[in-house]
Amino acid sequence: MKTEDRIKARMLREKGFSLKQIAASLFVSKGSVSAWVRDIELSQDALVSINNRLQLGRENSRRSRLSNIAHKNFELNVKCKEEILPFSYRDLWIAGLMLYAGEGSKPSGVSSQHIEITNSDPDILRVFINFLTSICSVPRGKIKVRLMLYQDISQEEAQKYWANELNITRNQFQKSFIKNSYKDSPNRHARRSKFGTAHINVYDVKIYRRLMGWLKAIYEYTNLDFKKSGE
Repeated sequence: MKTEDRIKARMLREKGFSLKQIAASLFVSKGSVSAWVRDIELSQDALVSINNRLQLGRENSRRSRLSNIAHKNFELNVKCKEEILPFSYRDLWIAGLMLYAGEGSKPSGVSSQHIEITNSDPDILRVFINFLTSICSVPRGKIKVRLMLYQDISQEEAQKYWANELNITRNQFQKSFIKNSYKDSPNRHARRSKFGTAHINVYDVKIYRRLMGWLKAIYEYTNLDFKKSGE
C-alpha cells in the first residue's frame, strides 16, 4: 500500500499538487508525502499551479469566513432590534439629550446661546433632528445646517448629500466653512468624511435653556435605579 501511495503521491506532485492536498487525497501524513516527493524538481508550470491553488484556497477561506461573519452579524442585528424596539417618546427624549451632552455646543455667553451639534455621521444627526422636531417642537424649516469642508470637496455635492440625508432644503444651509486641504501632507485627511462635517443649528435661546435644564436635572439626579421595569 505504501508503494502505491508513494507512486500516486509523486504523480500528483509532478502535476502541481501541494503536499497538503496530496496528503489529504491519500489519507496519509504530510510528512510521509514530503519524504516521498522531496527529490522531485517542479516545473515552472507546476509551481504556478501550486501557487494558484494556494491562492484559491486562501480566497475561498476568506470568503467563507466573511460569509460566516456577515451571517452572525445579521442574526445579531435582528436580535438587537427585537430587544430595543419599539422606540418610545421618552427613549427619543433621553437619546437626544445624551447626544447633545456628548456632541453639542454649550456656550457660556448669553448672547451666543443656541443649539448646535456637530457630526459627520448622518445617522446621529437624523436622531437629533427627530429629537428637535418631536420633543422640542422645533419646526423643521427652523433648523439650519452649516458645513465644514476642505478645499477639494465640492460644496455643491456636499450640500446635495446632506440635504438628502437629513431631509432638508437647500435654503436651510448657511455659508460653509472651508478649510485648507494641505495637499502636500502624506497622511492628509486619512479619517475625514467625504462630504465634510455638518453643524446642526437652532437659534432659539428658550429651547436651548430648556435643553440644558433637562441635562442639569439628569446630572443632579444621583439616586439612579437601573433595574429593569417589573423586577
